[in-house]
Amino acid sequence: MNKIAFTKKNIKKGFSLVEMLVAIGIFMTIVTIAVSALISIIGANKRAQAIKNTVDSVNFVIESMSRDIRGGQDYNCLLENGLKDCTKTGNNKMQYTNSSGKTVIYTFDSNDLTSILKRQIGNDTDVLISKESGVTIDNMTFFVVGSDTEGSGGTQPRVVITVSGKIESKDGTSSSFNLQTTVSQRNRK
Repeated sequence: MNKIAFTKKNIKKGFSLVEMLVAIGIFMTIVTIAVSALISIIGANKRAQAIKNTVDSVNFVIESMSRDIRGGQDYNCLLENGLKDCTKTGNNKMQYTNSSGKTVIYTFDSNDLTSILKRQIGNDTDVLISKESGVTIDNMTFFVVGSDTEGSGGTQPRVVITVSGKIESKDGTSSSFNLQTTVSQRNRK
């Protein structure tokens, strides 16, 4: 009996080499998964920030257009049939007279090689959104309501602008967006 008790006292407690290797292997697997998830989250955040910045840029252009249109008058959709209102169909062009008395024309053309949205004031043409901006605008439509005073029944003139498109990320993914704003005439005749 003394011999059995003596051997129990000499047994040392601790981890064997195999147990340590298994524990380190499990720990490294968990750390690898956590780091890859963190890198994925950081990449998604960068993509989201790039998309937000691009949509904010388009939104800024739409807001500056709205401010300018709000002070104008004689809204017109430049329809071939001569009607000014384009309540139901909309159009990719819009014309009005700004507060300085100059004619302003906004034109959306997705087939143009350099620009998507242009503003023409007299003989001067400004590119508001170019093809190099990183955004693809599939559709931009102007709806003019109440510009034809005889057919509008005294309706407050207003312009509805709708924009839809997508943003391509560097990694090949794309995100769609839709924007819409309504602009009512500030100074009515």
